[in-house]
Amino acid sequence: MRETDAGLLAAAKKERLIGESYAFEQILLRYEKLIFHITRRYFNNQEDALDASQDATIRIYKGLPNVEIKEDGNLKAWICTVAAHTCLDIVRKRRIVAEELSDENILASPSQPSAEDNAIANIRVQEILAAIKKLPDDHRIVLILRDMQGLSYEELAEALGLTLGTVKSRLSRARGALKKLI
Repeated sequence: MRETDAGLLAAAKKERLIGESYAFEQILLRYEKLIFHITRRYFNNQEDALDASQDATIRIYKGLPNVEIKEDGNLKAWICTVAAHTCLDIVRKRRIVAEELSDENILASPSQPSAEDNAIANIRVQEILAAIKKLPDDHRIVLILRDMQGLSYEELAEALGLTLGTVKSRLSRARGALKKLI
């Protein structure tokens, strides 16, 4: 029988106190693909996405003692939030570094997709993903979590700490902006 997220969370919290990590590993196995999928949508290459996934995993591990979910709840919304915020933090740090470098008249070279990614990827999908990357952070995150990860409006509101109306509004604006970009 598959253990619930609430059960795994409780076990992970107990194990963390004694230096064990079996329950956390089970949580990670359950959600590692989700974490990577989110980070891959933020970054053009697999190496950056893997680095972001690793950073998100560390944040998830460190944040476990502070997480509370309902007995029948799941960790998906919280894990999506951590992964997305990790990506946003990395993007913000890069912007700061790029601004500092441009102030010094040094050109920052952006990451380019690998040749393998270009060969495999469908051109239309690449256009959509590129357009998503041009969206403001608050629009991009709701679009990724709702349309790509399938979070419900309620899960999205909980994950981002927003009201349901704000989530729906941002999602509508994000979809409209994406439509104009495409």
